Amino acid sequence: MLKIHICEDFPDDCITSVDGYFRRHKKKEWFNRQDVKDMIWGIDKTKAVRDEYLESPVYGAIAPERLSTGCKATILLAVLDNPHVYGTRCGDNCIPYILKIAENKDITITLHHCMQFPDKLNAYIIESDTYIGSMEDFIDEYYGYKHKL
Repeated sequence: MLKIHICEDFPDDCITSVDGYFRRHKKKEWFNRQDVKDMIWGIDKTKAVRDEYLESPVYGAIAPERLSTGCKATILLAVLDNPHVYGTRCGDNCIPYILKIAENKDITITLHHCMQFPDKLNAYIIESDTYIGSMEDFIDEYYGYKHKL
C-alpha cells in the first residue's frame, strides 16, 4: 500500500537526504536484483551490469552515486523495510515503479508537490485518514489539505 504524507513538516522517519542516505547505506547486492535493474534502466536509462558497476549511454561506466536522486529514492523504497522517503525528490518517471513496489509492501512517501499519478490509484493519505482510488481523489486531498493551512 502506498501511504502519502502531505504535511509541510517532515516526520522523524522520513529520509529527506536521499543522496546522503543512499551513499552511506547502499549495498552492492541491491544492484543485482532484477527489480532494481529495471528501475535503473526505466528511470535513468542506465544498465546495472553487476554489483555496483553501471553503464550509462552518456557517461560510460558510472558508480551508483551518479544515478538521479529520484532513482535512488525509488531504489530505497524497494530495498528497505517499511521505508519512508521524501517523494518530492522523484520525477514523474519514478511513479510506475513506486506504484509497483506498493503492490507488494507498505511504503510511505512525503510529497510537497502534486505528483502526477495515473488516473487509477490505490493509496492512503495519512493526514486525512483517507483511502483514495484516483488521481482526482489525490488532487482533492492534496489541495484540500494545503488550503486548510
